[in-house]
Amino acid sequence: MLPTELLQEIFSRLPAKSLLRFRCVSKSWRRIIDGPDLVKSHLKKSAESYRNHTLILTETGMNYHVLDLGPLDNPRKARVCKPPFTGGEIEDVSNPCNGIIVVSTETFGLLYLWNPFLKKHRAFPDSPSRCTRGHHFPEQLLGLGYDPINDDYKVIRNLECKHIAHHLVCSKTEVFTFRSKVWREVDPFPCSLSCTYQLWVGPVNGSLHMLCADSSHDCKIVGFGIEAEKYFEVLFPLKVPANTIMGLDLLGDCLCVSCFDESRVNIWVMKEYGVRDSWTILTSVDLHRCESPLVYFKPLVYSEDRKKVLLYSNVFEFVWYDLEMKTRRKIRVRAVPYLIQLVPCVKSLVFPGGSREEVKKDGWQVKENKVKKTRDDFLSKGFKLKL
Repeated sequence: MLPTELLQEIFSRLPAKSLLRFRCVSKSWRRIIDGPDLVKSHLKKSAESYRNHTLILTETGMNYHVLDLGPLDNPRKARVCKPPFTGGEIEDVSNPCNGIIVVSTETFGLLYLWNPFLKKHRAFPDSPSRCTRGHHFPEQLLGLGYDPINDDYKVIRNLECKHIAHHLVCSKTEVFTFRSKVWREVDPFPCSLSCTYQLWVGPVNGSLHMLCADSSHDCKIVGFGIEAEKYFEVLFPLKVPANTIMGLDLLGDCLCVSCFDESRVNIWVMKEYGVRDSWTILTSVDLHRCESPLVYFKPLVYSEDRKKVLLYSNVFEFVWYDLEMKTRRKIRVRAVPYLIQLVPCVKSLVFPGGSREEVKKDGWQVKENKVKKTRDDFLSKGFKLKL
């Protein structure tokens, strides 16, 4: 029998899929693989390689597909990924954090912390804050971050209620921590949610980030500190022209801004977080030389040697872009749906909301089962279904 320390080092370098199989070898292996030390070391190594990432593809109607990224030299096929929980249609999703996302459904007052790779989830109570139905139209954003100081995950919920005449009624930001198990209200989001462009991006340097427009319609990056729970602004590299289309992404462990005009795409990377002068142009693509009528590229991940970047275009193409040679190579991917969201997510062993033992001890999963039983009883009685 090899020493535990040596097994942990070996396991931390293996694909997550292999480790799931190895849990069945023995109780001692399962204990090591499920242990917090291996989960953290494996997560750190997995984040450094695109081969340990998957893409979460969300199509119209909030159906999910996943696409494994490594290796991409061979044709790939996106596969349907059905969430293992019930509760109506999916309404909102968060940014990924350590391989986990937050999902809200249309009914039952529950949110779900979900690891798509492990196919495990944890139900937790939704915030009691609601908009009055009828005259108010709610908008919601969900974010997820990890606080390493307190070893705790935090869910950020931005809520905005508007009157039927479209004027703002209220704006809130609420934070849920899994250690306290309660929602708290903090400072509201500094921009209108209708002026945001995408999901929260990050975490980077302990903060989530959002691209939005201020009252003068100028684009800016708003950050939210996960530990301090305060908003702040991240400065752009330059003044952005009015006719420029912009995108904010996470590339490696850096913020990445893409600026698109009629002729060119400039992709900027913030090399040193918070330092405006550290913004550098990663690449500049001449759209006139592209075969397809491209409007934008979305940067996804670096290659192993960081000499190439995987891009996704608005004409539903995946492309390896060589940063040195300035060349592009298309990747054949089958069964890609019409997308409304596309987010890289690391394949991790992180159990949603804590260890497996912690999840078994709390009562939220029991509540989810009661909700499911109540719905099944209603269907069986009202529609005479055998469930």
